[in-house]
Amino acid sequence: MLLKNTKISTKLTILYTILLLSVLIALNSAIYLGITFYTEHQVSAELNYVSRIIEQRIVTPRGVYSYSNIFDGAPSKEKYYSRILDDKGNVIATVDNFKYDIPLNTDSNNTTDRTDYRYEKERKYIYVNNKVKTNNGTVYIQVVKDIEYEKIFLEVLKAFMITACFGGIIISIALGNVVSKGMLEPIDRITKAAQSISINNLKERIEVAPKEDELSRLASTFNSMIDRLQGSFEKQNQFVSDASHELRTPIAVIKGYVNLLDRWGKDDKEILEESIEAIKKETENMTVLLEKLLFLARNDSNTQKIHKEKFYLNELIDEVIKESKFISDKHNIYSKINDEIIIDADYKMIKQVLRIFMDNSIKFTKEDGEIVINLIRENNFAKIVIRDTGIGIPKEDLSKIFDRFYMVDKARHREKGGSGLGLAIAKLIIENHSGKIYASSETSKGTTITVILPIEIK
Repeated sequence: MLLKNTKISTKLTILYTILLLSVLIALNSAIYLGITFYTEHQVSAELNYVSRIIEQRIVTPRGVYSYSNIFDGAPSKEKYYSRILDDKGNVIATVDNFKYDIPLNTDSNNTTDRTDYRYEKERKYIYVNNKVKTNNGTVYIQVVKDIEYEKIFLEVLKAFMITACFGGIIISIALGNVVSKGMLEPIDRITKAAQSISINNLKERIEVAPKEDELSRLASTFNSMIDRLQGSFEKQNQFVSDASHELRTPIAVIKGYVNLLDRWGKDDKEILEESIEAIKKETENMTVLLEKLLFLARNDSNTQKIHKEKFYLNELIDEVIKESKFISDKHNIYSKINDEIIIDADYKMIKQVLRIFMDNSIKFTKEDGEIVINLIRENNFAKIVIRDTGIGIPKEDLSKIFDRFYMVDKARHREKGGSGLGLAIAKLIIENHSGKIYASSETSKGTTITVILPIEIK
């Protein structure tokens, strides 16, 4: 909670410092305890060795050693201080410079290890109390070693380690600050680059480092996101521009006829009727155009709902063909259906798609031309093929016919009441139903549209 509002670089520095300090404390503690244990163990082993030598002399037959010379030749009198006591604590033999007040432990019944070790911190010595049974009774061997120099060494070592810990804190803070800034520098560059990007400046990109790491992947992902945003804004701007352009024409026509009515329509019945008819026609065109624009807007915002229901696709095709014959009885329109196919889809949308294709075929196929719809089952898919003998589409335009507002011949489309949105809408509907759409055409010979829909829409 205390670091909640702290900068990431500061958090990293603190974390780095804590980790390094923890390692130093653990390492120094292990070293100090290890050296302390080794020192005590080594001294205790030496004391035990001296005690065993004295014990062997005690149990040696009389005549070789006596209590008066029992310490002669024993290891280093200067380093070890020895004495022998009876079971009442009376001193039997001692070195001249024995100056330690060592308690006598006579209650020990340990027969496997008769050595009693003691480490007096304040007195800075270690001693061994060895119980020995002889023919003349029980005696106790006490051997002491002064460890003042060892204590001084350990104290110096402790001070050095504490100093090293404080030094480690300073070094870790400095290193942590450098490391954290180095790690966060690419993020700062990404942040500054992101701040410079706006709707009016979507061409800026973040520089991606050549090395493959998390930050380079972040920069690449960010650039990809900006690419998508730029594409979306460009499409949106193009959409608004095209929609405005398409609406400008009918509005200009209506405005022209309104001015014509204002000048001569009141007195000239023919001009009045012509103007009313033209205004009605352009109003209808605008209504259709706005409905298409609304469909596209809903699709782009993911608010276009699909109402699925199961129906016979072959019956829908027959219905559309029947309606198309009412619209134009001068074309040879028919179907070739081999199977009864039930699909789970939006009935109105699929019908809208078929109407769009039939409307285009009727518009751009000469009278007495042929328009055929085939329906075929291929595994778990329904394949609809709409083929006409119309004027066809140039090869260079074929890949663009599903783009919004794209028209091969704009003058011809407007003359026939087109807006360049029908095929784009049809493609969106098919894709929203997990289907695919293809187009092939040959100039002056006709166009073929192929739609593939899954029979079980998921």
